[in-house]
Amino acid sequence: MTRTTRDSKDEIEPMYASVGHEIPVGRNWTFEPKYDGIRALAFVNSRGVRLVTRNGNDKALQFPEITTALAQLAIRLGKAFTIDGEIVAVVGDDVARFQALQGRMHMKGSNEIAIAAEHMPAALVAFDAVSFDGRDITTQPWTERREALEEILGGLASTKAGRPRDSVAQYLRLSPTKHGGATMLRRARAQGWEGIIAKRTDAPYRPGVRSDAWLKLKIDFEQEFVVGGFTAPRKSREGLGALLLGYFNASKKLVYVGHTGGGFTRVGLREMRQKLDGLTRKTSPFESEFHTNQPATWVRPSLVVQVKFSEWTADGRLRQPIFLGIREDKKAKDVTYEGESIQRKLDA
Repeated sequence: MTRTTRDSKDEIEPMYASVGHEIPVGRNWTFEPKYDGIRALAFVNSRGVRLVTRNGNDKALQFPEITTALAQLAIRLGKAFTIDGEIVAVVGDDVARFQALQGRMHMKGSNEIAIAAEHMPAALVAFDAVSFDGRDITTQPWTERREALEEILGGLASTKAGRPRDSVAQYLRLSPTKHGGATMLRRARAQGWEGIIAKRTDAPYRPGVRSDAWLKLKIDFEQEFVVGGFTAPRKSREGLGALLLGYFNASKKLVYVGHTGGGFTRVGLREMRQKLDGLTRKTSPFESEFHTNQPATWVRPSLVVQVKFSEWTADGRLRQPIFLGIREDKKAKDVTYEGESIQRKLDA
């Protein structure tokens, strides 16, 4: 089974979660880990394997270990399927944070990719099924889709004594799901997850819709922002001083939230500057004016970055923001204000 070009039958967007502020209660909710990775739909059939991110990029070539595992799974099943999941970096049996994927997202050369797959492996953590054996199952409730997902993965994605049973299970994993939200949230903190996802068990899968049937409960102050410009470097610093960050409001205007110069390596500064040099424009893309401590260069607001910070200030700025990486899997126009989820309540 080999990777193929896009097929019109595969044109489907993932379902999106809304930001939650309370742990929902009731028998119709289940809770799953929110890992810090790359969201992807895996289309697997006789024509090949595609790993499509939310902005339509196929990452099958960048993650051959996952692609091969999906192809082998399809051969064992003898059935086509489409599953939704998160591409995550793995260290041993543990899921790592997003920064560990950075070196893999932009690779082009086959030798470089093969070496990375061996030394910096990734896995697909599957959390939903979209189609199975030629049947669209998006209209079915989560409970029935979960049964299909478990049938697809079966024992292949399970582990014994914490270790994968075979090479397929090493790169394909079934996301755990529990009815106890508070218990899952404590586990998220202990294991360093980004948070948890609450899902209504009676809800269908709604492609392309941001639904309140899925709620993101984040325990980190971390989200994506759009780069609208950068400042000049000072003294011996190379490339740039800081990124000027924002998000799009309901009026599609770019709102400034602050700047970050932390989190970069020297090489990373140079690479970021090269990307931004190709996006420069004469005027600010931000809705309102603000002061910068160094001369600013404005850029087209199309580059999305992941940022960690300590809190939102009273005037809507980021406190102590740190650059984590570029998000090629996210569209700039989809980056909006997420606000606080449940961080303060957990720290209270």
